[in-house]
Amino acid sequence: MSARKFKKKFRLLFAFFILILLISAGYVTAFLVRYSATSERVCRQCHPEHSELWRKSNGHPWDQTSCFQCHSREFKFTPEGLNVFQHFRDQLAPPEYLADDELTTQRCLDCHLDVLELNYKVKKKVIQFNHRYHRDEGLECVDCHRSAGHEYMTEGTNRPTVTECLECHIREFEGPPKNQKCLNCHDVMLAPGKTR
Repeated sequence: MSARKFKKKFRLLFAFFILILLISAGYVTAFLVRYSATSERVCRQCHPEHSELWRKSNGHPWDQTSCFQCHSREFKFTPEGLNVFQHFRDQLAPPEYLADDELTTQRCLDCHLDVLELNYKVKKKVIQFNHRYHRDEGLECVDCHRSAGHEYMTEGTNRPTVTECLECHIREFEGPPKNQKCLNCHDVMLAPGKTR
């Protein structure tokens, strides 16, 4: 084998090795960036109290949901603008985590859109309820289910309490007892102090 052929093969092998090294380094870098931007361990550094409540949550258990699933923008494969690099960078590492009502509600509806259907039935037959009417009135999911992801619910529900419902519906209970419209929402009258 001539020295010239050997140098050519060596250069090709060396270039291939460098290419593999660069791809590997890019993959490791992308993994570390994604991990630091989406890992619960990183979130826990600043929000240990929320992390602890979320780890005990029955509504959105820690082994089935993650912080970024509820607190970052939805993944979109197709860029909206011309800056493709920025789009994919933001998909790899969500640029900001938000807990505002609008974003969180949109993320709720990404998984629970069926609650807005007119024929949706509340799973626990305690009340007659239509999410769609409340949504049409301008309420966000978190207005009634603010603690859905960060509260330990022993009964496995994230229903709002009667007190929370009455914050909006108190005017329906003004006046004599005949004006009280409990049966507008409840199939049965509950004994005082009972939740079921």
